[in-house]
Amino acid sequence: MKLKPRQIIGLAAIVVFGGMLVMRLTQPSEREIMAERLASLPPISAPLDMPALPPVNIPSTTGPTAPESVLNSGASADDGRPVWELSGVDYFSLGSQTAKDDLYCSGVLGAEFAALISTSDPDKASLVLRDSEALERSGLARLRAEGHVNDTNWAGFTLAYADKAQKDYDAKAMRLSAADCTTRVKSLSSAPN
Repeated sequence: MKLKPRQIIGLAAIVVFGGMLVMRLTQPSEREIMAERLASLPPISAPLDMPALPPVNIPSTTGPTAPESVLNSGASADDGRPVWELSGVDYFSLGSQTAKDDLYCSGVLGAEFAALISTSDPDKASLVLRDSEALERSGLARLRAEGHVNDTNWAGFTLAYADKAQKDYDAKAMRLSAADCTTRVKSLSSAPN
């Protein structure tokens, strides 16, 4: 009997795949291999004793302390004043008018952002927030260049101007409108760096 080429290929496939199946079935399973490995490990005895460590001395603090002028004046954060007022610094008198206007506009756009979020317009609100942050960075950069801001006191400026702008926005008595502030941002992006 003469085998055709297809029959020869089929017979070869049966031999090859059959051989692979026989080899796979004669090897131990992963479960058996893992059981052998676990059995070869030393038995777990009593837990190891932890070495004696020196006691840690962490000073107890309740947070940052206010400046001496605030502590002696009897003022506290609980008296209803904003936290930036507790420093005793008049943030509105420091810096150039351009820096002041940038920070004020940042606060106005921050108030506009809060209003837009409450009216469910997230796309427009995200653009307003971006512009607010750009003006804040610009105002702080100007104050830093003028020597009024450093790495430790910049937050007082941003909080003071944000609070003032929010109050003006709520009273509808803003010194610079949101449209003026948006125009101001556009002039920032066109200014050379």
